[in-house]
Amino acid sequence: MRVESQPGTRRKTNESAPLPTAAPRFRNDHDDSHALQVMFRCVLALAAVVTVGSVGFSLIEGWSTWKSIYFTLITITTVGYGDEGLSPYGKAYAATMIVGGIGVATYSLSLLVQTAVSCQFAWRRKMQSSIDHITDHVIVCGFGRMGQAVCDQLVREEAPFVVVEPKAEVCELALERGCLVVHGNAAEDSVLQQAGIERARSVVCAAACDSENVFITLSSRELNKDLFIVSRADGSGATRKLQRAGASLVVSPHQTAGAKVATTIIRPHVSDLLDLGQGSADSFCLGELNVQEGCILDGRSVEDFGHTEPHIVFVSILRKNGERVVRPSGAERFQPGDTVVVVGTGEDLVRMREHVDSDVVTL
Repeated sequence: MRVESQPGTRRKTNESAPLPTAAPRFRNDHDDSHALQVMFRCVLALAAVVTVGSVGFSLIEGWSTWKSIYFTLITITTVGYGDEGLSPYGKAYAATMIVGGIGVATYSLSLLVQTAVSCQFAWRRKMQSSIDHITDHVIVCGFGRMGQAVCDQLVREEAPFVVVEPKAEVCELALERGCLVVHGNAAEDSVLQQAGIERARSVVCAAACDSENVFITLSSRELNKDLFIVSRADGSGATRKLQRAGASLVVSPHQTAGAKVATTIIRPHVSDLLDLGQGSADSFCLGELNVQEGCILDGRSVEDFGHTEPHIVFVSILRKNGERVVRPSGAERFQPGDTVVVVGTGEDLVRMREHVDSDVVTL
């Protein structure tokens, strides 16, 4: 796997922040129903004015249906192409239509536009309010194939995230999938601030262009020094530039895919084991958990806790001071602030979450 990490940069987590189980809903059914009712009444009022006017002119002047509708429309819209040879009774009826019909038509049309605009901005305000209230989230810059794959995994992990995307049609796609979305260029500070970068835990730079990812990385690092920034690199010389810009981790999708294919060919059984039953409760998973003060792991040894969870394998322990213990012995004791990598099934990791009372992130 082609993954390069910036030395000395670590992810900052907030174990106390709750993770949502589902994406929030922004288009409220009640609001939509009310808006539809208002729009229906406006259309009905306009249709009533046109119908009454057309029938009246047809009866008074003996005009055809189309001519009656045409004259009614030019009357209530104040276009004024002439009186079309109206009789005295027709002129009196036209005057009535001007006084009453124009008022109804103008009010209905303005209310239609106002309702449509307010509906558009109402759900955007609700979405922005949801973004303003989340913390310890991930900002995914770019909703292309890589960005979508990242978002899919974050949804499975029930991790909060915000998508930043410059293309309106792609934003609509993200919205349809229930994502929090900010429409704009992620290289601009104002857009990142709108996505809550000051409260974020991580930024994923998944734009298709390396230069865009460099700018996004620079802006993100400047706005939040503690961010864990993962950036995509396509070009051979982009890795170094992204690391200098402040990326914590640089990933090359093409190199990663090539390494995966080669590993599958050379060591197929290892690859099958790592891919076994992904997403199922009995699948083989790598997990990461944080030891909190006072939890069941605090102060206990690997051997001692192994009796409680005999099916869990402890792969490594990353101490608070940066020391990493690989394949910890049974005498190794857990300490508050440790990050522990374990292996087990999905069910095993769920039990570990209950034991440790912290979030277990499966890999």
